[in-house]
Amino acid sequence: MSQARTTAAKRSPIIKLPKSAAKSRVPSVARDAQVSSLINLAARLTNKAARVRMGEIGAWPGQIPILLWLLEEDGLIQRELVARSGMEQSTVAEHIDRMERDGLVVRRQSDDDRRTYHIHLTDHARAMSGDLISHLRFGARLFTRGIPADELLIFQKVIEKIIGNLTNFVRTADSDKPGR
Repeated sequence: MSQARTTAAKRSPIIKLPKSAAKSRVPSVARDAQVSSLINLAARLTNKAARVRMGEIGAWPGQIPILLWLLEEDGLIQRELVARSGMEQSTVAEHIDRMERDGLVVRRQSDDDRRTYHIHLTDHARAMSGDLISHLRFGARLFTRGIPADELLIFQKVIEKIIGNLTNFVRTADSDKPGR
């Protein structure tokens, strides 16, 4: 083993994967970054699975957080949806445009500020909300099948810490840019 690989192996623990998964899931040059690779793979597969399930009811994975926030509190403004969903403003705007085109939401001008629009679910979106929740629950059962509850709890704590670390990194990196 090379000096660089030995040093890298000492710095970061390597997760043991089944031999078949290790070769097909993480390129050998990325072994030290395999947590990132595995998270990325899980996100892509989750998104693909969601597209299959959500396409059946006329919603798309990126729209799910917006639909859920509006189910919880209808009439939010776009800025509130951005803050709650953690998505970029332009992404939320695109989703709202598509959702409006597809008859899932309507925009209503604020009585207080004519520049502000509140986003409301349509009757059609409310009618499909039960199916949406059912699909989300099915998806959660599907990709946690065979994993004991105590391991899922540990995973949730770890992934929340990873998300916190990444959020802090991005926030710091953004604030370090010139002109901010």
